[in-house]
Formats: sequence, C-alpha cells, structure tokens
Amino acid sequence: IMLIGSCFSDNIGNFFQNYGFNCCSNPFGTLFNPISIATDLEISINPSLFSEKYIDFFSEKWISYAHHGRFSHADRQIFEQQIHNSFAETHQFLSQCNYLFITLGTAYCYRLIDRDFIVANCHKIPAGKFNKFCLTVEQIVNTYQSTLQQLLTLNPKLKVIFTVSPVRHLGDGFHENQISKSTLHLAVNQLVDNQNTFYFPSYEIIQDDLRDYRFYAADLCHPSESAVQYIWEILTDTFCESKTQERMKLIEKENKAKNHRINNLQ
Repeated sequence: IMLIGSCFSDNIGNFFQNYGFNCCSNPFGTLFNPISIATDLEISINPSLFSEKYIDFFSEKWISYAHHGRFSHADRQIFEQQIHNSFAETHQFLSQCNYLFITLGTAYCYRLIDRDFIVANCHKIPAGKFNKFCLTVEQIVNTYQSTLQQLLTLNPKLKVIFTVSPVRHLGDGFHENQISKSTLHLAVNQLVDNQNTFYFPSYEIIQDDLRDYRFYAADLCHPSESAVQYIWEILTDTFCESKTQERMKLIEKENKAKNHRINNLQ
C-alpha cells in the first residue's frame, strides 16, 4: 500500500504500518495540491523528468520544489542522493504495490513565477516569488487522466483510491477553503470509475458524520486522534476482509504486549 498527499496520508499510513502492512507513506513528504502530487508520481514512473528547474539554493541549503523541506540539505551531493533515492524507491514500490491512496488537500497552488511551474513547497521563500491561484476542475481532471494512465501502464493491477483531506485550510479563508474542497470533490467525481479508481469519503466522515468541533485538534483545522481512529475503523471495514481484520486484532494485542514490556523496562 502506498499513500501520498496531505498529512492525513501520514496519519493513515501510521495505522497501516502499525498493523504490519507493507506500506510506503508520503515518500516525498507532505504534498497538498493535486498537480504536485501528480508530478511526483509521473517523475517516479520516469525519473528522467526531474530536472534542474526543480532545484534551488536558498537560506544556505539546497531545496527541491518537488519535495517537502525535510529533503533540504547544505551538501549538494547528499541532497541529490536523497532526491534520487526518493524517486527510485517510489518507482520500485509503485511497480509492485496493490493500492495507492491519493489524498488531495487543497486546490490552491503556488506557481514559481520565474520558472513558470507549480511547486510542491515554497520553502519559506518570499511570497512575491510566487503566484497563488485555485485550480479548476478541468485542470485537475486532465492532469490525472494522464497520470492514471501512466500508473496503470507501469502496474496494471494497481487500484487507486482518492480521498479529500478533512484538514481545513483556513489560511486561505473560510469561503476559499470551501471552494477549494468543492473543486477537489468535483474533479475526483469525474476520475472515479469503480474499476481501477475509487473514492473513500474521509472528508464527509468528519463533516457530515462526526459533525462536532470536539473531533478537531486544538487548531480546529486538523482532525483529532479520536477522529482519525474513527476514520481508520471505517476504512478497514470498507477495504479489509474479515480474515484480515482478525489478523489485525492479533497484531494489536501483540503490539500492546510489546509496548507493556518496553514500558516496564523503562
């Protein structure tokens, strides 16, 4: 199982890993906008697409506009090796995995003006270097029609599950956040065929099922731990067979026993 996208992918990925699934979560760090997610998937399929335009030197370290800031490094050689490894390992995993969860966070993007492409991360570079705009439904659909075709060519058995992150991007504004999430929903609705591509309603579970601010963290933007646990339970009920769920219960007992022993040693 591979998960890619917003920080919600990390939350669910942690659950998969704790229960012993062969899981790769956010190999490029957290990604929020649909175009950057698609770009990194396409580069993973064909690593030669990664070029110097994605690399910059800022604040005494090398950065990648296709990666999260955790890939930044003062040493160019170490930096390039990290970038190479991220794409090589993702290519290997994508070619063999069964499921790919794509969690879209926001339809808002930042275009680097002087290089004219959408970045995955602004790396705290002055805002004047970027042009912020909201993607259209058509832009997202057109991009992913191509990306999905490439993914299924690489791995015909792959099943892709889209989800819209329940994390509220209130920094864009309350109204703007709703426009953004609506754009993502409309785009995904056109991409799902229920054969190779599916939809899981993590956003709706928070907004329409739980419907209470006590299911948000202190920032009132991110889901609380109990909310993520609730979504996880629905996800496993949806995708996991009964024998898998029974095995997960055994692993949960093993994990609790192991943690108990570790705590006693401490």
